[in-house]
Amino acid sequence: MNNLDQKIQAALQRANADPSATEPNLAEEVIGTFRGRQRMISVIAFVCSLVLLAGALWAGNKFLSAPTVGEQLSWGGLALVLFLIVLFVKVWFWLQMQTNRILREVKRLELAVLTAKRD
Repeated sequence: MNNLDQKIQAALQRANADPSATEPNLAEEVIGTFRGRQRMISVIAFVCSLVLLAGALWAGNKFLSAPTVGEQLSWGGLALVLFLIVLFVKVWFWLQMQTNRILREVKRLELAVLTAKRD
């Protein structure tokens, strides 16, 4: 191992011992997706997912009360497609939260390396 690797490991051990380096809870991570450069995209995606969920529930209700099989297939297909779109939007939110986690860890590592260089 070279000197830089040793400094990085030492800085990481100090960062892990630091009680202020706690991870945010799930609510803080969700709120974190509405901050930063992509906040408008997150807001639009969140509102669209709520609208699509309402549409999927409405189509599901129509599916249950449809008198013919053809209508049931139409309403059920629409409900399925809307639910799938909502799921895709939710997966996108989880990916945004994962990106925020990775960026937070990279920043911690940068800080740890900088403090190790000063020592």
